Amino acid sequence: MLSMFSQRKIMLQILTGFVLVVLLVAGCQTSHSNRKTFFEPRSDHIPGILKPSERIAMIRLKAKNGPNSDHEVKKELLEQLLDEYTNSPDPIVRQEAVTATATIVASSHEGSTGDMSLSQQGFNLVKYAAMRDEDPFVRREACRVIADWQKPESAVVLRYVIRNDGDKDVQLRAAQSLAMFDDKDTRETLGALLDHRQPALRYQAMQSLKVCTKQDYGNDVRRWKQYLNGDIPDPVIVPSLAQRFHVGQLPVFY
Repeated sequence: MLSMFSQRKIMLQILTGFVLVVLLVAGCQTSHSNRKTFFEPRSDHIPGILKPSERIAMIRLKAKNGPNSDHEVKKELLEQLLDEYTNSPDPIVRQEAVTATATIVASSHEGSTGDMSLSQQGFNLVKYAAMRDEDPFVRREACRVIADWQKPESAVVLRYVIRNDGDKDVQLRAAQSLAMFDDKDTRETLGALLDHRQPALRYQAMQSLKVCTKQDYGNDVRRWKQYLNGDIPDPVIVPSLAQRFHVGQLPVFY
């Protein structure tokens, strides 16, 4: 049998070894927690480059403060928006740039010659977006805001979009904005939509005609065509009570 001294010595060695293992494990965990590993999530932010959400926030701030700014500030803001639109691959950023451009300079034609020049530059951006942008949401927004420029060229752009854009929603937005203009070509364009295969476009054509012509022939395509052709539309015939409930329509009880 082991002596009492030997037993104590063995127990002391076991206890010392256990303490050393605990300290070693704790040290490894501490060292590991302070070291980045391959699997830890890493930020995709590149210093000096704004994320799309940050760019959108800045564009909206410009749209908020721009309309009441002086000419030089508007000029600088417009240049920044042109740069945003031209260089951004993100359609949401381009859409925001189009909206902000119209907000800042669409009404500048009422001011000085310099403001008129800014207004034309802004109009050219929105015109390009309405006719040429690859994204339908951007084109649709451009068709909405281009009516803020109350001039014939806006109607020309909208009529072009209705005739040539392949996206129904873009055409629909253009037809809505075209209600702000009343001229022979606009009436012809809206009149042509009365024969469109899409019910939504036929309906919107009649709604826009109501606004621009100040006439109301309801949703009767035939009467609208008569009006646009220079004829007197047929009167609305309201059926009598007897006609509504003729014998063939009476309920049959058994």
